[in-house]
Amino acid sequence: MAEGSTNERAIVYATLILADDGVDITAEKLQTLTKAAGVDVEPVWASLFAKALEGKNINDLLFNIGAGLFDD
Repeated sequence: MAEGSTNERAIVYATLILADDGVDITAEKLQTLTKAAGVDVEPVWASLFAKALEGKNINDLLFNIGAGLFDD
């Protein structure tokens, strides 16, 4: 598996873990989780993810992803 996809996957999983626990998603928390998993992700990626998700409810994003597909 390519290093880039491993890093992306690690950030996504860290995001889901934080969201599941109801914890605010910050770059520092994403870095802490990815390091604990043994994945060295460049801090810029954690910062980008944290900024992109700032103020968003991850659970709403996940559960409403296909909502528009089935509206009549």
